[in-house]
Amino acid sequence: MATAHPFPPLDLAYRVGALEGTDDPIELYERLGREIHDQIASLLPDGWNWNGKRTLDFGCGAGRTIRHFLEQAEIGEVWGCDIDRPSIEWLRENLSPPLHALLNDERPPIDRPDASYDLIWAVSVFTHLTDTWSEWMLEMHRLLDEGGILIATFMGEPMSEWLAGEPWDEGRIGMNVLHGWQSWDEGGPSVLHSDWWVHEHWGRAFEVVSIDDSPRMDGQLGSHSWAVLRKRPGSFRPEDLERIESADPREVAALRHNVVQAQNEARMLRRRSANGSNDYGALDARAVASAAARYESTLSWRITRPLRTLSRLFGRSSS
Repeated sequence: MATAHPFPPLDLAYRVGALEGTDDPIELYERLGREIHDQIASLLPDGWNWNGKRTLDFGCGAGRTIRHFLEQAEIGEVWGCDIDRPSIEWLRENLSPPLHALLNDERPPIDRPDASYDLIWAVSVFTHLTDTWSEWMLEMHRLLDEGGILIATFMGEPMSEWLAGEPWDEGRIGMNVLHGWQSWDEGGPSVLHSDWWVHEHWGRAFEVVSIDDSPRMDGQLGSHSWAVLRKRPGSFRPEDLERIESADPREVAALRHNVVQAQNEARMLRRRSANGSNDYGALDARAVASAAARYESTLSWRITRPLRTLSRLFGRSSS
Protein backbone atom coordinates (compact mmCIF):
# COMPACT_ATOMS: atom_id res chain seq x y z
CA MET A 1 0.00 0.00 0.00
CA ALA A 2 1.36 3.44 -0.90
CA THR A 3 2.31 5.82 1.88
CA ALA A 4 0.62 9.19 2.38
CA HIS A 5 3.89 11.00 1.80
CA PRO A 6 4.70 12.67 -1.53
CA PHE A 7 6.45 10.81 -4.31
CA PRO A 8 9.24 12.25 -6.43
CA PRO A 9 8.59 13.13 -10.07
CA LEU A 10 9.06 10.21 -12.43
CA ASP A 11 12.37 11.47 -13.83
CA LEU A 12 13.85 11.29 -10.32
CA ALA A 13 12.21 7.95 -9.55
CA TYR A 14 13.76 6.45 -12.69
CA ARG A 15 17.27 7.51 -11.61
CA VAL A 16 17.45 4.72 -9.01
CA GLY A 17 16.26 2.00 -11.39
CA ALA A 18 14.14 1.37 -14.44
CA LEU A 19 10.40 1.22 -13.86
CA GLU A 20 9.30 -0.03 -17.26
CA GLY A 21 6.90 -2.91 -17.79
CA THR A 22 4.18 -1.64 -15.47
CA ASP A 23 1.08 0.51 -15.81
CA ASP A 24 1.87 2.13 -12.47
CA PRO A 25 5.58 2.98 -12.12
CA ILE A 26 5.03 4.79 -8.82
CA GLU A 27 3.41 1.67 -7.33
CA LEU A 28 6.48 -0.33 -8.44
CA TYR A 29 8.80 2.33 -7.01
CA GLU A 30 6.96 2.13 -3.71
CA ARG A 31 6.95 -1.67 -3.67
CA LEU A 32 10.67 -1.97 -4.42
CA GLY A 33 11.47 0.50 -1.64
CA ARG A 34 9.37 -1.49 0.80
CA GLU A 35 11.04 -4.76 -0.22
CA ILE A 36 14.49 -3.27 0.32
CA HIS A 37 13.38 -1.92 3.72
CA ASP A 38 12.13 -5.36 4.71
CA GLN A 39 15.29 -7.07 3.46
CA ILE A 40 17.51 -4.71 5.46
CA ALA A 41 15.41 -5.29 8.59
CA SER A 42 15.63 -9.07 8.13
CA LEU A 43 19.44 -8.96 8.00
CA LEU A 44 19.99 -6.97 11.19
CA PRO A 45 21.54 -8.72 14.23
CA ASP A 46 19.26 -10.40 16.74
CA GLY A 47 18.08 -7.95 19.35
CA TRP A 48 18.50 -4.89 17.14
CA ASN A 49 16.64 -1.90 18.56
CA TRP A 50 15.97 1.24 16.50
CA ASN A 51 15.77 3.55 19.51
CA GLY A 52 18.45 6.20 19.18
CA LYS A 53 20.06 4.48 16.18
CA ARG A 54 21.76 6.65 13.55
CA THR A 55 21.48 5.27 10.03
CA LEU A 56 22.64 6.25 6.54
CA ASP A 57 21.31 5.23 3.13
CA PHE A 58 24.44 5.58 0.97
CA GLY A 59 23.17 6.30 -2.54
CA CYS A 60 19.61 7.12 -1.50
CA GLY A 61 18.42 8.81 -4.71
CA ALA A 62 15.14 10.60 -4.09
CA GLY A 63 14.36 8.33 -1.14
CA ARG A 64 12.98 5.11 -2.60
CA THR A 65 14.13 3.19 0.48
CA ILE A 66 14.42 5.74 3.29
CA ARG A 67 10.82 6.90 2.78
CA HIS A 68 9.99 3.56 4.43
CA PHE A 69 12.12 4.44 7.49
CA LEU A 70 10.04 7.47 8.55
CA GLU A 71 8.88 5.71 11.73
CA GLN A 72 12.49 4.96 12.67
CA ALA A 73 13.35 8.61 11.99
CA GLU A 74 10.98 9.60 14.82
CA ILE A 75 13.00 7.63 17.39
CA GLY A 76 16.48 7.95 15.88
CA GLU A 77 18.27 9.60 12.96
CA VAL A 78 17.80 8.54 9.34
CA TRP A 79 20.13 10.11 6.78
CA GLY A 80 20.47 9.70 3.04
CA CYS A 81 23.22 10.86 0.72
CA ASP A 82 23.64 10.86 -3.04
CA ILE A 83 25.65 12.50 -5.84
CA ASP A 84 22.45 13.56 -7.64
CA ARG A 85 21.64 17.15 -6.66
CA PRO A 86 18.01 17.22 -7.90
CA SER A 87 17.20 14.09 -5.88
CA ILE A 88 18.71 15.51 -2.69
CA GLU A 89 16.98 18.85 -3.20
CA TRP A 90 13.65 17.05 -3.62
CA LEU A 91 14.23 15.08 -0.40
CA ARG A 92 15.08 18.22 1.52
CA GLU A 93 11.96 19.97 0.28
CA ASN A 94 9.54 17.09 0.79
CA LEU A 95 10.70 14.60 3.43
CA SER A 96 13.04 16.61 5.65
CA PRO A 97 12.27 16.62 8.47
CA PRO A 98 12.19 13.94 9.73
CA LEU A 99 14.80 12.66 7.25
CA HIS A 100 18.21 14.25 6.73
CA ALA A 101 19.62 14.53 3.18
CA LEU A 102 23.24 15.13 2.15
CA LEU A 103 24.79 15.84 -1.25
CA ASN A 104 28.13 14.08 -1.68
CA ASP A 105 30.81 14.13 -4.40
CA GLU A 106 31.87 11.19 -6.53
CA ARG A 107 34.86 10.69 -4.22
CA PRO A 108 34.99 10.73 -0.41
CA PRO A 109 34.67 12.23 2.09
CA ILE A 110 31.06 12.73 3.09
CA ASP A 111 30.63 15.84 5.20
CA ARG A 112 29.95 14.05 8.48
CA PRO A 113 32.16 13.39 11.53
CA ASP A 114 33.80 10.06 12.32
CA ALA A 115 31.56 7.45 13.98
CA SER A 116 28.36 9.22 12.90
CA TYR A 117 26.29 6.07 12.28
CA ASP A 118 25.38 2.72 13.79
CA LEU A 119 24.08 1.30 10.50
CA ILE A 120 24.76 2.08 6.83
CA TRP A 121 23.23 0.36 3.83
CA ALA A 122 24.49 0.65 0.27
CA VAL A 123 22.05 -0.90 -2.19
CA SER A 124 23.24 -1.11 -5.80
CA VAL A 125 26.23 1.17 -5.15
CA PHE A 126 29.33 -1.03 -4.93
CA THR A 127 27.81 -2.84 -7.91
CA HIS A 128 28.98 0.14 -9.98
CA LEU A 129 32.10 1.48 -8.22
CA THR A 130 35.36 0.74 -10.04
CA ASP A 131 38.41 2.87 -9.22
CA THR A 132 36.95 4.35 -6.02
CA TRP A 133 35.57 1.22 -4.34
CA SER A 134 38.28 0.95 -1.67
CA GLU A 135 38.08 4.68 -0.82
CA TRP A 136 34.32 4.41 -0.38
CA MET A 137 34.55 1.20 1.61
CA LEU A 138 36.91 2.95 4.02
CA GLU A 139 34.65 5.98 4.13
CA MET A 140 31.88 3.65 5.32
CA HIS A 141 34.36 2.35 7.91
CA ARG A 142 35.14 5.91 9.06
CA LEU A 143 31.49 6.90 9.34
CA LEU A 144 30.48 3.84 11.37
CA ASP A 145 30.75 3.77 15.14
CA GLU A 146 32.65 0.92 16.76
CA GLY A 147 30.93 -2.34 15.93
CA GLY A 148 28.68 -0.60 13.41
CA ILE A 149 26.99 -2.54 10.62
CA LEU A 150 27.31 -2.05 6.86
CA ILE A 151 24.85 -3.85 4.58
CA ALA A 152 26.01 -3.75 0.96
CA THR A 153 24.68 -5.47 -2.13
CA PHE A 154 26.84 -6.90 -4.89
CA MET A 155 26.28 -8.81 -8.12
CA GLY A 156 27.53 -12.40 -8.22
CA GLU A 157 26.69 -15.66 -9.92
CA PRO A 158 23.02 -14.98 -10.82
CA MET A 159 24.05 -11.87 -12.78
CA SER A 160 26.90 -13.38 -14.82
CA GLU A 161 24.94 -14.46 -17.89
CA TRP A 162 23.07 -11.18 -18.07
CA LEU A 163 26.04 -8.86 -17.50
CA ALA A 164 28.96 -10.76 -19.00
CA GLY A 165 27.21 -13.10 -21.43
CA GLU A 166 29.07 -16.09 -20.01
CA PRO A 167 28.49 -18.83 -17.43
CA TRP A 168 29.72 -18.22 -13.92
CA ASP A 169 33.13 -19.56 -12.94
CA GLU A 170 34.06 -18.87 -9.33
CA GLY A 171 37.71 -19.48 -10.12
CA ARG A 172 37.98 -16.63 -12.62
CA ILE A 173 35.75 -13.95 -11.07
CA GLY A 174 37.01 -11.78 -8.25
CA MET A 175 36.08 -8.13 -8.74
CA ASN A 176 35.47 -7.95 -12.50
CA VAL A 177 34.57 -4.60 -14.06
CA LEU A 178 32.25 -4.67 -17.08
CA HIS A 179 31.25 -1.79 -19.37
CA GLY A 180 33.83 0.47 -17.75
CA TRP A 181 33.49 2.86 -20.69
CA GLN A 182 29.79 3.50 -20.08
CA SER A 183 28.74 6.93 -18.82
CA TRP A 184 26.48 7.34 -15.79
CA ASP A 185 23.71 8.58 -18.08
CA GLU A 186 23.88 5.16 -19.77
CA GLY A 187 23.88 3.27 -16.47
CA GLY A 188 27.60 3.43 -15.69
CA PRO A 189 29.98 0.48 -15.27
CA SER A 190 28.84 -2.78 -13.69
CA VAL A 191 30.91 -4.94 -11.34
CA LEU A 192 30.73 -8.66 -10.64
CA HIS A 193 31.99 -9.91 -7.26
CA SER A 194 32.63 -13.41 -5.97
CA ASP A 195 31.84 -14.29 -2.37
CA TRP A 196 35.47 -15.30 -1.81
CA TRP A 197 36.66 -11.89 -3.05
CA VAL A 198 34.28 -10.07 -0.71
CA HIS A 199 35.58 -12.12 2.22
CA GLU A 200 39.20 -11.49 1.21
CA HIS A 201 39.09 -7.77 0.39
CA TRP A 202 36.10 -6.18 2.11
CA GLY A 203 36.82 -8.53 5.00
CA ARG A 204 40.08 -6.75 5.79
CA ALA A 205 38.28 -3.71 7.21
CA PHE A 206 35.03 -5.50 8.14
CA GLU A 207 34.06 -8.80 9.67
CA VAL A 208 31.88 -10.54 7.09
CA VAL A 209 28.96 -11.58 9.28
CA SER A 210 26.97 -13.18 6.46
CA ILE A 211 26.39 -13.23 2.72
CA ASP A 212 22.88 -13.93 1.44
CA ASP A 213 22.91 -15.05 -2.20
CA SER A 214 19.31 -16.26 -2.29
CA PRO A 215 16.89 -14.32 -4.52
CA ARG A 216 14.51 -13.15 -1.82
CA MET A 217 13.07 -10.11 -3.58
CA ASP A 218 10.93 -9.48 -6.62
CA GLY A 219 11.92 -6.92 -9.21
CA GLN A 220 15.27 -5.39 -10.05
CA LEU A 221 17.27 -6.48 -7.01
CA GLY A 222 16.12 -10.08 -6.84
CA SER A 223 19.48 -11.37 -8.07
CA HIS A 224 21.70 -9.19 -5.90
CA SER A 225 23.70 -10.71 -3.07
CA TRP A 226 23.57 -9.04 0.34
CA ALA A 227 26.67 -8.78 2.54
CA VAL A 228 26.34 -7.96 6.23
CA LEU A 229 29.60 -6.48 7.50
CA ARG A 230 30.68 -5.37 10.97
CA LYS A 231 33.35 -2.70 11.36
CA ARG A 232 36.73 -3.99 12.51
CA PRO A 233 38.79 -1.83 14.87
CA GLY A 234 41.83 -0.06 13.47
CA SER A 235 42.67 2.19 10.55
CA PHE A 236 43.23 1.08 6.98
CA ARG A 237 44.42 2.51 3.68
CA PRO A 238 42.91 1.83 0.26
CA GLU A 239 45.96 -0.22 -0.68
CA ASP A 240 45.34 -2.46 2.33
CA LEU A 241 42.02 -3.49 0.82
CA GLU A 242 43.25 -3.62 -2.78
CA ARG A 243 46.37 -5.72 -2.11
CA ILE A 244 46.42 -8.95 -4.11
CA GLU A 245 46.84 -12.16 -2.11
CA SER A 246 49.40 -13.81 -4.36
CA ALA A 247 49.06 -17.19 -2.64
CA ASP A 248 45.48 -17.48 -3.91
CA PRO A 249 45.51 -18.53 -7.59
CA ARG A 250 42.00 -17.11 -8.03
CA GLU A 251 43.38 -13.58 -7.64
CA VAL A 252 45.57 -13.76 -10.74
CA ALA A 253 42.98 -15.78 -12.65
CA ALA A 254 40.33 -13.13 -11.96
CA LEU A 255 42.61 -10.29 -13.02
CA ARG A 256 43.59 -12.16 -16.14
CA HIS A 257 39.98 -12.86 -17.05
CA ASN A 258 38.97 -9.23 -16.47
CA VAL A 259 41.72 -8.17 -18.88
CA VAL A 260 40.25 -10.53 -21.49
CA GLN A 261 36.79 -9.07 -20.85
CA ALA A 262 38.11 -5.52 -21.17
CA GLN A 263 39.94 -6.32 -24.40
CA ASN A 264 36.80 -7.91 -25.85
CA GLU A 265 34.75 -4.84 -24.96
CA ALA A 266 37.32 -2.51 -26.52
CA ARG A 267 37.34 -4.58 -29.72
CA MET A 268 33.54 -4.57 -29.79
CA LEU A 269 33.43 -0.79 -29.44
CA ARG A 270 36.00 -0.32 -32.18
CA ARG A 271 34.08 -2.66 -34.52
CA ARG A 272 30.87 -0.75 -33.93
CA SER A 273 32.70 2.50 -34.51
CA ALA A 274 34.21 1.26 -37.79
CA ASN A 275 30.87 -0.12 -38.98
CA GLY A 276 28.94 2.94 -37.95
CA SER A 277 26.77 0.69 -35.80
CA ASN A 278 24.16 2.35 -33.65
CA ASP A 279 23.34 -0.59 -31.38
CA TYR A 280 23.39 1.64 -28.32
CA GLY A 281 20.59 3.89 -29.49
CA ALA A 282 21.78 7.41 -28.81
CA LEU A 283 25.43 6.47 -29.38
CA ASP A 284 26.54 7.23 -32.92
CA ALA A 285 29.83 6.01 -34.43
CA ARG A 286 31.76 9.02 -33.17
CA ALA A 287 30.38 8.59 -29.66
CA VAL A 288 31.29 4.89 -29.64
CA ALA A 289 34.85 5.70 -30.71
CA SER A 290 35.03 8.31 -27.97
CA ALA A 291 33.72 5.80 -25.42
CA ALA A 292 36.40 3.30 -26.43
CA ALA A 293 39.12 5.92 -26.03
CA ARG A 294 37.69 6.98 -22.66
CA TYR A 295 37.61 3.38 -21.47
CA GLU A 296 41.26 2.81 -22.34
CA SER A 297 42.24 5.99 -20.49
CA THR A 298 40.60 4.97 -17.22
CA LEU A 299 42.60 3.90 -14.22
CA SER A 300 41.11 0.39 -14.45
CA TRP A 301 42.53 -0.01 -17.94
CA ARG A 302 45.92 1.56 -17.14
CA ILE A 303 46.63 -0.42 -14.01
CA THR A 304 45.93 -3.69 -15.81
CA ARG A 305 48.29 -2.93 -18.71
CA PRO A 306 51.03 -5.14 -17.19
CA LEU A 307 48.48 -7.94 -16.87
CA ARG A 308 47.97 -8.01 -20.62
CA THR A 309 51.53 -9.24 -20.88
CA LEU A 310 50.75 -11.73 -18.12
CA SER A 311 47.71 -12.97 -20.02
CA ARG A 312 49.85 -13.77 -23.04
CA LEU A 313 52.13 -15.86 -20.83
CA PHE A 314 49.16 -17.89 -19.63
CA GLY A 315 47.60 -18.14 -23.07
CA ARG A 316 44.73 -16.27 -24.65
CA SER A 317 41.93 -18.61 -23.63
CA SER A 318 39.57 -17.24 -20.98
CA SER A 319 38.47 -20.68 -19.87
